[in-house]
Amino acid sequence: MMWNPNGNGRFLPAHDVIEMDDKIIVIVEVAGMQTDYFQIHLAEDRLVVTGVRRRPAYERCAHHRVEIGYGEFRLDVPLHWTVQRDAVTATYADGFLQIDLPRRPEKHIQILTREQGKTPDEQ
Repeated sequence: MMWNPNGNGRFLPAHDVIEMDDKIIVIVEVAGMQTDYFQIHLAEDRLVVTGVRRRPAYERCAHHRVEIGYGEFRLDVPLHWTVQRDAVTATYADGFLQIDLPRRPEKHIQILTREQGKTPDEQ
């Protein structure tokens, strides 16, 4: 977890990006959150996860160590792959948000000849 200690209330949760043959998996460590505390957006060529992790309220206490990031976060993951947007899924369990981004199959373009409008195979 990367934490910005300048007091602006922002942090960057730890995350993994895993490439497989048929999909990309993004796993974000966001323990202590409820699903309505974060949002997932799929832009043209990036995955954006935003949210807020709220610090528990303790009365009359002194913090001796603060390593857990609280506050707002924005995770911006560039996507270098074409994604099947309608097949993206997300699950949240045990403090980890997993987003599965299935790859869109590559479209093969058939080349036609000018003279006859036929493919080289048809001549």
